[in-house]
Amino acid sequence: MLKLILTLVQIIIGFYWAGDMARQNPKIDALVTHLEGGYGSFNEKLKSAKIVESLSVLRNFYGWVAVVAFLLFIVLSKIIGPNPNFLGYLSPVGIGSVFGWFSIKWCLEHRKTVREFGSQASLFVFGPILLGAFDLLLHTQFTQILAEGFYRIPLPLGWEVPHLTNPIAISGVISLLFATFFGLYYILTWLFTVPAAFASAVIILLPVLLARFIHAVAPRKPFVGFTFVLFTAVTLWSLWL
Repeated sequence: MLKLILTLVQIIIGFYWAGDMARQNPKIDALVTHLEGGYGSFNEKLKSAKIVESLSVLRNFYGWVAVVAFLLFIVLSKIIGPNPNFLGYLSPVGIGSVFGWFSIKWCLEHRKTVREFGSQASLFVFGPILLGAFDLLLHTQFTQILAEGFYRIPLPLGWEVPHLTNPIAISGVISLLFATFFGLYYILTWLFTVPAAFASAVIILLPVLLARFIHAVAPRKPFVGFTFVLFTAVTLWSLWL
């Protein structure tokens, strides 16, 4: 079936290359003229596209896909019930779109994104120190209560969490743990988002490079250049099959 489709594409391109002989019908001629003009304008815009601006557009696209996937997941779950075959495909689309959206946002708007989460992280890091100061000055037991949860955490090799009594020491250790956690989270976020953002950049870059190549090959008739590229790709694909 696929080979038949590829063959049909080759035949259609061949008719187009026949020129005036294939465009004797006024309707066909009008259609081809419309395609040539439309693609020429599209190729002109595409070859001049800015990567960063295009990534912002792609980020918005990811966001809308995630929203639509989420809504479809809820609606279809109510209509057709739990269908693992369909919903199993829909979930990765939604999750992948959210991750694609976040990866671009993290890389392009890094400072803004960090500021958005920085206040919450600062509360976790510096909050225990503030509680320790309260305990020291007001003789409260906030840090002891906070530390109880850490004392119950099982450690490997039979290690035990040391029981500290100084509020400042307890709050300092807890703050250090939170700071370490957020530091690792920050590093891991970069490790995961950079490849995803790079993949999104490639999605943008390849069509732009293709448009620039077509413009270089056929600057006056970009649609002709596009058909050459398409015919080459289809032919190679057919040979591979």
